[in-house]
Amino acid sequence: MSISVPAEEFRERLAAIPGAVLVQELPRHAVVVVLGSRSQARALWALPGVTAVREDRPEHLA
Repeated sequence: MSISVPAEEFRERLAAIPGAVLVQELPRHAVVVVLGSRSQARALWALPGVTAVREDRPEHLA
């Protein structure tokens, strides 16, 4: 996902979503966030500083 604020500031805002964790900072104002459930995606979009969200679900290898 893309953000328009510093990662530390975003991490503080992300604390408002129970179970959400910022797991990695990426170049160009991007971060990787893991949510507790898919239903929290709307709350993530509503956070100030979020400019884009790209869903990526992990796949289990057989």
